[in-house]
Amino acid sequence: MSKRIELRFSNEEGRNVTVSLDSPVEPADPQAVETAMDAILNEDAFFSSGGSIVEKRDARIVERTVDTVYEA
Repeated sequence: MSKRIELRFSNEEGRNVTVSLDSPVEPADPQAVETAMDAILNEDAFFSSGGSIVEKRDARIVERTVDTVYEA
């Protein structure tokens, strides 16, 4: 099982931009996550194909489980 935190934003074209980090600290502190997202916006830290990141959308922790049903 793997987990990651996804910070989701909108860019200048209104398209979604996701910044993902593996192995998030849990439980996640919503205030710390929002502060980090604000810093990304304020510093214009990332540029996407649709322009700069201009708005926060949400943040979520995504968990992925893989069950192998056949292996050669």
